[in-house]
Amino acid sequence: MLQQRLSVLEWPNDAGKLIPENGLLVIALRTSPNMQRAEARQLVRVAIQEVLALLLHCDVSEIDLLSQAGQAVKLLNKNRNIGLSISHEVGLSLVAINMHGSIGVDLMAINSVPDDAELRTLAIEYLGVNVAERILREPIESHKEAFAMAWTEFEASLKAKSEALTEWSAARDKKLESLNVCSLALVNGYVGAIAY
Repeated sequence: MLQQRLSVLEWPNDAGKLIPENGLLVIALRTSPNMQRAEARQLVRVAIQEVLALLLHCDVSEIDLLSQAGQAVKLLNKNRNIGLSISHEVGLSLVAINMHGSIGVDLMAINSVPDDAELRTLAIEYLGVNVAERILREPIESHKEAFAMAWTEFEASLKAKSEALTEWSAARDKKLESLNVCSLALVNGYVGAIAY
């Protein structure tokens, strides 16, 4: 179910505005275009610790994160069911926090969306014929943004359910339909969504 657009806070500039909206919070970290992914990951993990320390009114040293390749970052605290999700693109990284459970976030730079022929194929194979047709009904100049929006909603949903990327199937869509999906208000050139 698609919800309203959620605002995104810039970290650390908006540190004083860290008030989760219905338990949800998304922060953006601008990164240099030539920053290596490992460096961006480290920057994001430090930001997560700082943000959670502020939200939980504790010291940064009390925020322990578990980070394993191919898995979502997790807060190591058995007393809290806080969901975390991260997405990176050149120039921007996002962190989504759900104070009440699982969450997924995805980010896409519109300039990284493929041309119409490849876009159509990817949409049919992964998003399904109905979504592909909806994207292609848009004016041609809107295809890339419409695809990016549909794709980030899809990827965020997969992350929230801890599902692997698979081609479209009715069964897979059924697993994802119980989620709330919300688009994100991002800087120009980027599209993003969360699912929870």
